[in-house]
Amino acid sequence: MKSLAFTIFHALGLVRFAAWWNRRRVIILCYHGVTEKQERSLLDPFGLHIRHERFTAQLDYLRRHYHVISLSDYLKARDERRALPDYSVVLTFDDGYRNFLTAAMPRLAERKMPASVFVITERVRSDGQKLEGAWAESDDVAYLSWEEAQALSKEQAIEFGSHTCSHPKLSQLSLEEAERELQASQAVITEHIGNGALPLAYPYGSYSEAIIEKARALNYTCALTTDAGTNDPQTDLFALRRILIGDDDDKVSFAARVSGLTGLLSRLFSRLQLKSLVPLKSLRAKRSDAYIDGPSGR
Repeated sequence: MKSLAFTIFHALGLVRFAAWWNRRRVIILCYHGVTEKQERSLLDPFGLHIRHERFTAQLDYLRRHYHVISLSDYLKARDERRALPDYSVVLTFDDGYRNFLTAAMPRLAERKMPASVFVITERVRSDGQKLEGAWAESDDVAYLSWEEAQALSKEQAIEFGSHTCSHPKLSQLSLEEAERELQASQAVITEHIGNGALPLAYPYGSYSEAIIEKARALNYTCALTTDAGTNDPQTDLFALRRILIGDDDDKVSFAARVSGLTGLLSRLFSRLQLKSLVPLKSLRAKRSDAYIDGPSGR
C-alpha cells in the first residue's frame, strides 16, 4: 500500500514539487547499517540494514539530484548565517555497526560523500585490533572498534558523534542518569577520537525539553531527533529533524522521503489526529526498539 502511494505521488508530480518547495531546507537522512546479504535477515524484520544494491542506488540518486554536505558544514553555515546550496542533504548513521566500514564506506568514498556516525560507546569494541577486508556477515551484528573509528576519522574524514553510552530512552531516565549518559559518552569519544566538539543523536529519538537543555549545557554542537521533516534556519539545533531510511525504500519511496514529502505528510496526519493511521513517529520508535533489542539480544 505504501509503495503504491509513493508511485501515485510520483505520477502526480508531488515528489518533484516537494523537492523544489524544500530546496532551501536541509534534509538529514538517518541510516543504521548497510549489508551485502542478498536477502533481508530474519533478525532485521524492519530492514534497518539496507542491502547494498539499494544503498548504492540511493547514493547515485543523491549525486544526480542533491548536494551531500557534512554535518559540520551545515552547522558552520548556520553559525555564519550563510546560505547553503539548494537541495542540501546530510547523511547520518546511528549505532556504529561495523558494516559502515566494510559496506557503506567504500560506496561513500567512491562518490566522495561525507557522513556522520553516532556510536553507542559501551558497544564500541576495544580489542585493540583494526580489522581489514571485505564485508562479512558478522559485520551486521558487530560494532566498530575504537581503532577503526580513529582510522575512519583520520583517513576518510568521517565525523563521529554520541549516541550515548548504553542507548537508553533519555526521556525515561532521571535527569541525573541522562546527564551521566551524555557526559560520559562525550568524554570517551573525545578521548579516543580527539574531537571535543561533538553532535548528539537521541536514542530512539527520545528527548524532552529538559534533555535538550542538558545537551546544550554540555556543549554538544547539536542534537538529532527522529522527528520526520526538514530543517530551516529557525529549526532548533538541539531538535534537528531526520528522515529514517530503511531497506523497504526503493527508488520511488526514497525519492519521496528525501524530497521532504513524507515528513510533511507525517506532520499533517499528526495535526489532523487521524486515529485510524499508525503515527509515523510511533512506527519509527517500534522499528528502532525491535532492531536494538530484538531476538538476537543486541
